[in-house]
Amino acid sequence: MIDENCVFCNKPAILENDLAKGFFDIHPVAPGHFLIVPKEHYVTFFDAPRDVQIAMLDLMDQAKTYLDKQYHPRGYQVFSHVGKAAFQKVFHAHIHLVPVA
Repeated sequence: MIDENCVFCNKPAILENDLAKGFFDIHPVAPGHFLIVPKEHYVTFFDAPRDVQIAMLDLMDQAKTYLDKQYHPRGYQVFSHVGKAAFQKVFHAHIHLVPVA
């Protein structure tokens, strides 16, 4: 299901596979800050079915290769905020992939 009011559901993809898509964060904490989200609307990573979780992780590998070529980082931060108490701001599952200069 797609939520027509969800900013992530409606965001165009830079990278994608059958079940997930990725794009740059509009409020990056560092250059190249990338988000991986399921194409269907799930509130958190843990709400998504296993095949969607795997697709998100597969796309994160693809995004790392893409960001390696663009930014040549020394490393990455990988994280997800799960729930309001953990400071989740957009209630559509997402993984942050942040290059470290």
